[in-house]
Amino acid sequence: MHERILLLPTPNERRCGFLTLLGHICVQQWKVFHIVDALNTAVCTYDDAVRDGLTVVASLHDFGIALLYRIEQLGDVEDIIKCVYVMENVVQLTPDGDLAKPSRLNNLANSLAHRFEHLGDLSDLEKSVLVQEDAVHLTPEGHPTMPLRLNGLGNYLARRFNYLGDLGDLNKSVSAQENAVQLTPENYNPDKPSWLTNLGGSLMQRFEHLGDLEDLNKSVSVREDAVHLAPEGHPNKPLLLNNLGASLMRRFERFGELGDLKKSVSAQDEAIQLTPEGHPDKPSWLTNLGGSLVRRFDSLGDLGDLNKAVSVREDAVHLTPEGHPDKPRLLNNLGGSLIHRFQHLSNLDDLNKSVSVRENAFHLTPKGHPDKASQLEGLGNSLMRRFERLGDLGDLNKSVSVREDAVHLTPEGHPDKPLHLNNLGNSLMRRFQHLGNLDDLSKSVSLKEDAVHLTPEGHPDKPLLLNDLGISLLYRFERLGDLGDLSKSVSVQEVAVHLTPEGHPDKLTRLNNLGNALLRCFEHLGDLGALNKSVSVQEDAVHLAPMSYADKPALLNNLGGSLMRRFERLGDLGDLNKSVSVREDAVHLASEGHPNKPFWLNNLGISLLCRFEHLGDLCDLNRSISVKEDAVHLAPIGHPGKPTLLSNLGNSLLYRFEHLGDLGDLDKSVSMQEDGVQMTPEGHTDKPSLLKNLGSALFLRFTSIKNPADLQKSVLYSAAAACSTTGPAHIRFDASTMWAKYTKHQEDPLGTFNAYSVAMNLLPELVWLGLSIRDRHHHLLKASEVVRHAAAVAIALGHFQQAVEWLEQGRSVIWNQLLNLRTPVDILNNSHPELAQQLLSLSFQLDGSGTRVSDLEPTKSTMHQSSQSSANQAYQNALAREQLLQKIRGLKGFERFLLPKTISELSQAAQHGPVVILNSTHGQCDALILIPGLDDDVMHVALTNSKLMNVESMAQSLCHLVRGPERMGWKREGHMNPEDEFAQHLSELWVGIVKPVLEGLAMVNPSETDLSRIWWCPTGPLAFLPIHAAGLYEKNDTFGTKLSDYAISSYTPSLTALIEGFRPPTESQRSLQLLAVAQPAASGQLHIPGTKEEIDCIQRLANGKISIVRLEENMATVDSVKEGMRNSGWVHFACHGVQDVQHPTESALLLAGSSKLTLSNLIQLALPHAELAFLSACQTAMGDKLLQEESVHLAAGMLSAGYRGVIATMWTIMDRDAPQVASEVYEHLFKTLPPDPTQAAKALHLAVQKLQKGPNKKSFFHWVPFIHVGV
Repeated sequence: MHERILLLPTPNERRCGFLTLLGHICVQQWKVFHIVDALNTAVCTYDDAVRDGLTVVASLHDFGIALLYRIEQLGDVEDIIKCVYVMENVVQLTPDGDLAKPSRLNNLANSLAHRFEHLGDLSDLEKSVLVQEDAVHLTPEGHPTMPLRLNGLGNYLARRFNYLGDLGDLNKSVSAQENAVQLTPENYNPDKPSWLTNLGGSLMQRFEHLGDLEDLNKSVSVREDAVHLAPEGHPNKPLLLNNLGASLMRRFERFGELGDLKKSVSAQDEAIQLTPEGHPDKPSWLTNLGGSLVRRFDSLGDLGDLNKAVSVREDAVHLTPEGHPDKPRLLNNLGGSLIHRFQHLSNLDDLNKSVSVRENAFHLTPKGHPDKASQLEGLGNSLMRRFERLGDLGDLNKSVSVREDAVHLTPEGHPDKPLHLNNLGNSLMRRFQHLGNLDDLSKSVSLKEDAVHLTPEGHPDKPLLLNDLGISLLYRFERLGDLGDLSKSVSVQEVAVHLTPEGHPDKLTRLNNLGNALLRCFEHLGDLGALNKSVSVQEDAVHLAPMSYADKPALLNNLGGSLMRRFERLGDLGDLNKSVSVREDAVHLASEGHPNKPFWLNNLGISLLCRFEHLGDLCDLNRSISVKEDAVHLAPIGHPGKPTLLSNLGNSLLYRFEHLGDLGDLDKSVSMQEDGVQMTPEGHTDKPSLLKNLGSALFLRFTSIKNPADLQKSVLYSAAAACSTTGPAHIRFDASTMWAKYTKHQEDPLGTFNAYSVAMNLLPELVWLGLSIRDRHHHLLKASEVVRHAAAVAIALGHFQQAVEWLEQGRSVIWNQLLNLRTPVDILNNSHPELAQQLLSLSFQLDGSGTRVSDLEPTKSTMHQSSQSSANQAYQNALAREQLLQKIRGLKGFERFLLPKTISELSQAAQHGPVVILNSTHGQCDALILIPGLDDDVMHVALTNSKLMNVESMAQSLCHLVRGPERMGWKREGHMNPEDEFAQHLSELWVGIVKPVLEGLAMVNPSETDLSRIWWCPTGPLAFLPIHAAGLYEKNDTFGTKLSDYAISSYTPSLTALIEGFRPPTESQRSLQLLAVAQPAASGQLHIPGTKEEIDCIQRLANGKISIVRLEENMATVDSVKEGMRNSGWVHFACHGVQDVQHPTESALLLAGSSKLTLSNLIQLALPHAELAFLSACQTAMGDKLLQEESVHLAAGMLSAGYRGVIATMWTIMDRDAPQVASEVYEHLFKTLPPDPTQAAKALHLAVQKLQKGPNKKSFFHWVPFIHVGV
């Protein structure tokens, strides 16, 4: 029907009428039968009627009603925005006096409220209130009773109350006062200044709860008007000046504009001068001036202001007679100024007096008085500060008690409720720190979360509450190890710092606290970017704090910790020396008896021990022991930090034993660490570290005095550390490798196997998906050798299948993670589409964020623009994805969803030929072979040739050979001929590896035509050896003595990569287009001859069988190449390639100008139609010797991007060889139609054979580098 109506000509009244009528019918259908399609049709027909431009206001209103129905049903934001627009037009088109106007105003208010609920714009809520006022009252402007009628706002006032707290009275106050001002004649009226200053007070109060800067500015403006309107001698002039000072101070606190601060102090000074002695308001003016002076001291640092603040507030107290109702408030304010002076001058008398006057304030406040809660809160703060200075637990317990009373006395919705909840949380957190009661910590987090949730966005206290919540979350993370707490701690503290304006007195403490949270991110996750930012923000905090600042020692101590961690990661001795220096300053500045002094001493000892480890100065070691002994002695029995102090002292004693050999140090170290372990509760995040350290000390004692009991205990403690469910993954991983080491001394192969099983299970946590790839690579530095040793142990026990699974799980970890993120979830989508979509969304975000580059160098940056925000989002996404996967694996049929592949799954890699996994450790070399048709079976070939016992030495020797001048034919004096040396290496590979493997596979008949395929998956240093070229190369070559006589070789970085490559793209995904990139010149590189001719040759050979897209020289930019790769199934690069030794992910193909297509760029690509990449460039399959298991090279990057096969080079090639090989490869590939990319390995085999056996008999250096990777 709708479509038929639309066939009528437009504009046409008949058409509009039909559309409107159809809309009415459809709305009725919706009302009666709730048919969504009917409602959608109604919206569409009304929309068409409105577009025709002939509709009446009533129809326009019906359109809005239909939209409202659909909003309530579907909640679509576009509907909401359109509805507001329609209803606004309806109201505008409805004349005043029309009986329908109230109803239409009501519907507009409703639509505005919907927009507020969905978009959060407070102005919509405000406007809904205003519109509803018109709807209810329809009162003309200027009506004298308008303020009273505003009291009946109804539902939208209630909604605003529900959202913002008890603000109905406040808004009514503002409205009434504004009307009072407006209705007052412009000529002088004695009431007008009072109206203005009262309006200013309500506006300021509303700013404090809503954060609307217009309210704050208007508060200042109307109070300035009030002062100006009041003539000299006006009895209320001091009051007006005092109130103006208060609004100016509030604006200063928001913007940090010193002009406001100075005017505030000036106005309040003048108010006092104009107030005669004995005036009842003088004490109030004095205490307010004291508050402004404290703020001026914070900004300008003039101690005179701070002393005067105390002085005027003392005067205020003295001027107020006993029994005066203001006396408690004035005492409480005096206590606040005294605490402030103590924080900056550390005068203990100020601290004690602050407690005393606030106790008086509390006792003088009658029961049930509304100020009772604020007096209790002030007292709780002073008591906690005194505990922090003197360490008396009685003060701390009393602080908790009085703050609990303050919370209890504060009614729900009271504006001070969030602050009282937060401060009680602070006292509970302090008590947890010193007594270790987990209930205190949990309650602290809960109270602070409530405080944050009760505080609206824009509230000036929001940064304080977020900061304090972040601190408690960090403590809970350190106690329980939940990464969600750590992530949230960083997040809320970043927001707190961002919301705190420059110049704010609390900026430095918030920077410091953020730095602590970032440091924990590094310590537990290894995020280098977090570490650099931790140092940066803590340096800012230290620089902002004057030497007299009471918390300066804490700032210095924390900075020292971040600097030491950065030294450990990056090795800059300047960081280490500065760490020692600032921690020495922290200890020097800390007063005797300060409750944190033991921990600052301990941390100084840690930095000194670190410096001893790297510089060997025994003075550092002895001093480390001395200060740690002081720390242990100062820390009270039962303090939750005592175990860590004992363990750290034990570590230093252990080092001294190793250097001086005093068994007394060793025994004392074991004793200290045993005590530390016994004192630490199960589940504490520090427990694994303490257990690991104790195990290490016991093993050292075993090696010294050979007591088997020590060895047995070292095994038990390291196993307990490794199997812990809390603590940093790297600590538990290290513990598992130590466990394996200790069991080898017990000659317990099964125990060693179990230890490595735990290590392998910890690997995903060690290289957590929430980290950047560079940080994950850093963690893998310690893992690669462990994986190979684990596999060797499994092989020795005959667990060949387990060995294959472990090697797959432990090599090419990053590539497999990327494949995991990009794995289709079709089966899950069929049965659980919502879960599938959630997983795809999180995986997509992690795929982008995980490939980010972490900060390599320390940087300064504005925190709210910091990359740490994206890193923290990655943490949260990784945690959410882990939780979602656990949920999915709880579903029937999805128990192993995206878990590491089992041997039955991995055997699919051998569907087109055997896959040979090579594993080597010191003293053991093995081949594990997957064979087509044997799904769960693994062939083992022990490679026992004695020359293979040092594979790493062979790899290094070959590396020197191919990178040195020998490749140009030069011979070093005293060394054998380069060709002979190369031939010797290839012979060793043939005899030691390839020949035994071929014999195991019964491949004993060489062939010149019918060659099998074989894939090699080498581990460790074997990954740098040219297995494909193994053979005996003598003057009279014997057929059948080279691998190439038996098989066509390919490599694969992992079994998973090969399995993925065997999944061909669908016909819809295939792209018969080849992107050809030619870049002969690059900055800092020699010119490559023949690149254009190479591309010309490819185009000539293609002859229309495949489309060729050329990008040459300046056209070959990174962006254009990436775009070309997205549109092409094949890609050919004729250009320079470079391996970045320092940062492997920055290895690159060199393009136009100085631009680089880096490995990082390739990682970020996902090309479902990609098939073949030919990298006719140098070093495109050269890996990183430190990340041997990770295949960190451009060829592997191409596989990750989606290419099924890659032709690459192991090292630098000769310029004239590349065009020849490329020509031969494509000539073979283009013989079929369409060209088959899976024939690339055979095409390369033939091309290299032709290069090798041509008339010039090319050197090994010419043909060996060319390899095929993938399918």
